[in-house]
Amino acid sequence: MVEANNTTVTLQVHRFTPRPERAERARGGSPFAKKSSPFGDGSDSAARRRPRGKQWVQEYTIPARPSDTVLDCLLTIKRTIDPTLAFRYSCGHGMCGSDAAAINGTPTLLCTATVRDWAKQPSTAPEVDDEGFRRTGDETANEPDVPAENVENNIPEGSLGVIELASLPGFPPQRDLIADIDPMLNQIRKLTPYLQADGVLATTAEGKVDVFEYLQNPEQLAKYETLSNCIACGVCEGACPVYAGGDAFVGPAALIWASRFINDSRDTKAMDRMDAIDTADGVAGCQSVRACSRHCPRGIDVGEEMWQIVAKVRER
Repeated sequence: MVEANNTTVTLQVHRFTPRPERAERARGGSPFAKKSSPFGDGSDSAARRRPRGKQWVQEYTIPARPSDTVLDCLLTIKRTIDPTLAFRYSCGHGMCGSDAAAINGTPTLLCTATVRDWAKQPSTAPEVDDEGFRRTGDETANEPDVPAENVENNIPEGSLGVIELASLPGFPPQRDLIADIDPMLNQIRKLTPYLQADGVLATTAEGKVDVFEYLQNPEQLAKYETLSNCIACGVCEGACPVYAGGDAFVGPAALIWASRFINDSRDTKAMDRMDAIDTADGVAGCQSVRACSRHCPRGIDVGEEMWQIVAKVRER
């Protein structure tokens, strides 16, 4: 059954345009400036992580169907209304993780989020609950619609609602909905995210190379198979209230990648891997909030896996 395309949706996009970088001084410089840092070079300074520029919220109202994804809506805007709108995507099917952003304040993937699930009707409900906590998108999504006569600036008839978009929290914005996820990727790289076997070729009784050297049974495979589905999209990092660019906490994504190889029976560096994350900014930084589990696009219970790796490190 084909849906009629006589409805609209309004996207409120938090836009950002960075300020042009100043040209470097032609000569000279501060004699007191450090040439290098153990925590990274000058290009990874706080100035880079907190870019300055123009910020504003821009609304777009476009024709849309309930089954359309938020990515579909953005592509419509990009192609027909505003070619300057910047966002990132690749496969468009929830496999690459490149289009992670905040929808109604919740980190998730643009290509898997539908208008039906995320469009909100205007509500007179307070933004803070009775206990003083800020209300989240999930809490307001299940509330009954408020009659039009009780709402100021009511959305026009035929509108599916409003969707608020912003770049992924926890990372510095680069432009509009594009966040700089390099801090997360750098943390993953530091933990050697690849198999490290002993390098010794097993041989058969006849002296030939044993092609089944790394054969695993189902139980061994099950220990890390789910973790291998991580696509490093950054959704868990954006949801984590402790993570902020990887400076004070390595972040759940890096720990998931470390856990994937720690649980691999073929890897011979499990103890070294656990030593690497047994630091103040490693497993000790996890506060077990479990917000990282809420919207993993690959179905990983990140909070549970974090608890498991923390327990394993402490018990070794």
